[in-house]
Amino acid sequence: MRWIWLVAMLSLPVTAHAGPLPDGGVSAPELAAALKAAGYPADITNDRMGDPLIRSSTGKVVFEVYFFQCGPELRCSSIQFTAPFHRKAATASMIAIWNRDRRFGRAFLDFRGTPWISMDVEATHGMTSEALSANIERWVSVLSAFEVFAAR
Repeated sequence: MRWIWLVAMLSLPVTAHAGPLPDGGVSAPELAAALKAAGYPADITNDRMGDPLIRSSTGKVVFEVYFFQCGPELRCSSIQFTAPFHRKAATASMIAIWNRDRRFGRAFLDFRGTPWISMDVEATHGMTSEALSANIERWVSVLSAFEVFAAR
């Protein structure tokens, strides 16, 4: 009888550690793990300043995550999700409408007129693995909404 209980316990899925992340912000490996757990690829590299950078994709939209205010242990106080929409045409008035009507996801046009969407996440005063996952879900939702918005 005990072996049935043991087999049942061993067959349960292993879940990722949930709870608070260490003080000082979020690290690229933690965010990459959260992206992978959510089903997205995560390639960790560095930006031009040497700070961590993650390249990822929803399968439809390629995006990057920049890390800001990083300490010596590369725990960073804030991150920024950002994605260009090269094949979408947008005007300044469309961007203004998006920014007026949406709480999350700031849109802008770059110097070439390419529309971009970005979302900042503050982690200075702590972050949990659950909050990190929720912010990834929010970002993917923002990307989807902006894609639909830009297609009109």
